[in-house]
Amino acid sequence: MIKSFLVISSFLVLSIFQANAQDYSLIADKYVASSGDSVTYTIYQGRGLESSEIAPEAVKNLIYANYTQGGKKVADTIPLNKDFLKYAAVQQNGGQSLLTIEFKGGAVTYDQLVVEDFAKTENLTDLASVIDSSGFTTEYTANTFFTAKALTITDKSNGNLYKAKECKQLEIILEQNPYKLQYGDDITAVILLDGKPLEGTSTTIYTKSGNGQVHAAKYRSNAEGKIYFKLNRSGLWLLQTVYANPSQEKGINYNYYQSSFSFRFQ
Repeated sequence: MIKSFLVISSFLVLSIFQANAQDYSLIADKYVASSGDSVTYTIYQGRGLESSEIAPEAVKNLIYANYTQGGKKVADTIPLNKDFLKYAAVQQNGGQSLLTIEFKGGAVTYDQLVVEDFAKTENLTDLASVIDSSGFTTEYTANTFFTAKALTITDKSNGNLYKAKECKQLEIILEQNPYKLQYGDDITAVILLDGKPLEGTSTTIYTKSGNGQVHAAKYRSNAEGKIYFKLNRSGLWLLQTVYANPSQEKGINYNYYQSSFSFRFQ
């Protein structure tokens, strides 16, 4: 009896870990650079800022990748294939630089309890209609979609890439330039799906200070797709948002969307 309980519990923990481990972010090794510096962007897998969660397989179906440096698009430098794990760029143009990627994770099947716990934990009401209250459904299949952005600056902080709309899937943009704000200033993020503001998404904002301590706070987007927060810590900032809705595709129960946006505040 105890052995069976431990096996079931281990399965659920593993399933929840696998669900969370599917999330992605782009992290730069340097967010404030000087002309001539090389900045390397790496895809990380998992929730939060765990450096051990680098994604070895990462992208299987990269459908969009764009790097804009100092307001100028750097064309034809990012391979749209599974080889994209890291991207290095020498800084030649001053101002903001933004790397954006968008990819599909394919269809993934989760245990029914994991999906129900996910919907409850993230308060994703649009997923409620998918849940089978009769209890006969033991698992659900989701199509998974991911986007990630990393915003850096070189020599100066000017530019408007922080609010650039690029993705057809779930996307995060900012209404203010974080590199021009002061400690304690308010900042607004907008969550978009197919370019339109999306209400009811669950966003966790992680900050990592210079001593390595990580703080996390959770937010929910309003009717305008907005979340409001303060720049109250120096260090690396990572916004990760998730959303799910019913799928119309045969054999697929719901769509799972995840997006991230990273920058540094100091």
